[in-house]
Amino acid sequence: MRFGYFHNPHDVTKQRDYGELLDEMRELAVLCDRTGFDTFWLPEHHFSVWGRELLPNPLLMAADLAARTQRIRIGLGAAIITFWHPLRAAEDIAMLDHLTGGRLEVGVGRGNYGLEATNLNPIADPNNPPMNVKVFDEAVSVLKAALGEERFSFKGDIYQFPAPGFRADRAHSVDDPAYIDPETKELVKLSIFPRAKQKPLPPLWQMVNSLDSIRHAARQDMGIVMWRPGIGSLKERLRVYREAIRLETGKDQPIGARAAIMRDTFVASSAEEAERIAAGPLMDSLNFANWRGPSIYLDPGETLAAEQEAALKQHLTYEFVRDRSIYFGSPEHVAGKVEELHRATGIEGVIFKCSWPGLSHAHCRESVRRLGEEVLPALNARLAPLPAQAAE
Repeated sequence: MRFGYFHNPHDVTKQRDYGELLDEMRELAVLCDRTGFDTFWLPEHHFSVWGRELLPNPLLMAADLAARTQRIRIGLGAAIITFWHPLRAAEDIAMLDHLTGGRLEVGVGRGNYGLEATNLNPIADPNNPPMNVKVFDEAVSVLKAALGEERFSFKGDIYQFPAPGFRADRAHSVDDPAYIDPETKELVKLSIFPRAKQKPLPPLWQMVNSLDSIRHAARQDMGIVMWRPGIGSLKERLRVYREAIRLETGKDQPIGARAAIMRDTFVASSAEEAERIAAGPLMDSLNFANWRGPSIYLDPGETLAAEQEAALKQHLTYEFVRDRSIYFGSPEHVAGKVEELHRATGIEGVIFKCSWPGLSHAHCRESVRRLGEEVLPALNARLAPLPAQAAE
């Protein structure tokens, strides 16, 4: 298995110096690097009037963290490429791959927030799903072509590269036969410089929620990162992903391969201690983002009584999510939950998250330390000798 850590800087007071938030993130990245985590993941969010998501540029942050760490990979989790010009995204990602020494993982997403889209790229508004998906799919295609091909072209409904009709400008003519149409002399191919360090391109991941988004990731031959489904739902998603990969690419990969799941996690001396310290901040965060309701925590075919469902749409409870989607407890308990997950599903990766508004950095850091120094060694010892026993 591969183990990651996800950190989303926040300050709901809106009073702290931003440099302190950066220093805390750096401290966590160095700690994860030292204690055996495989990847440190970074989000992208804009205009956070709530103070809960305060990292607008994960690429710049990734370059900073790569310079301070030795071996851990740096993950974009995710770059919202519907808000970027796809060629600039490709150039920046290729440059970042060199700056990290080839330690870059590229996660991409469509974006969830209309506040962001309407101010950065209105045609990618997630409140208009068909157009949002089209922008995303074309942006991914451009990104892959630019990163993976020495010379490329792309023609879609939204993007066309090279731009049609270009032959020369006042500074230079274009006369390289590898790039021009020999009859019209029009530029028909482009290259980005530098190309990515990792060949043929850095690992690509899509942040997914629905089965449709999982199938899209398979069509684009990307790995998948999921956020909160329980084991039953996760099994279904992994089955759909494997079948879609086989259909789209012809690859017959093991179930659970190229797939990871994020888990809200807090490691303490006991379950009671973990709940006492961190349950309040966790549940405040989950309820702030409860716009999908309790359905994302349910297994396939599971239903709730109407009264319970209505209540949980208004307010999720710790008791409801505890055994479905979070790992709170002692190192032994958390290691056991991860082992259970892997044995049941075969999933390749788990990404832990230990920080929410209202929890002190000291408590977050201690949970991460215990994960790295106590949980991960136990898991590596338990899981190395035997393959996952996942049901097909």
